[in-house]
Amino acid sequence: MILARPAWGKRRNSQAGLTLIETLIVIAVIGVATAAAMMGLNGSDRGDRAQAEAVRLARHLSLAADEALVSGMPLQLLWDERGYAFVQWTGGDAEWQPAAVPMLAARHDLRPPLSMAVSGTGDALMIAASGSGLARRIDFQGIGLPWRVEFDGFSALAVPRGPT
Repeated sequence: MILARPAWGKRRNSQAGLTLIETLIVIAVIGVATAAAMMGLNGSDRGDRAQAEAVRLARHLSLAADEALVSGMPLQLLWDERGYAFVQWTGGDAEWQPAAVPMLAARHDLRPPLSMAVSGTGDALMIAASGSGLARRIDFQGIGLPWRVEFDGFSALAVPRGPT
């Protein structure tokens, strides 16, 4: 007489492959290792942060100039030692409000040791459809090579400043 063996008592063939639990453990280990590597790489890009911020601001200034041209409403770049944001003239009672383009309206904060300095006087840079605003230089300094954004009212360009 042959007795049937219960399924849970069966021995697994060593050539059968990986179980779901083994696969999930391997994926978890790879995820932890990847996260640790990414955190380590984040510290190594600190020297390039001035470049990244200068390029970002140059793109935002160009977008703001395009928005002023299309909408006919002037914008301003407002900044302080911790960051910057764009506001737009709406006219009427409200006057200056956050920019209509969400990317411009959101305040962009700078993380230390990065700093931003704007040439000229005042704490606002006017961006008009006519391009009649004053040309400004915006310097970014941190660890590594400093960068400058040159804005002429219509276009912005990020360039390295060289060692100081």
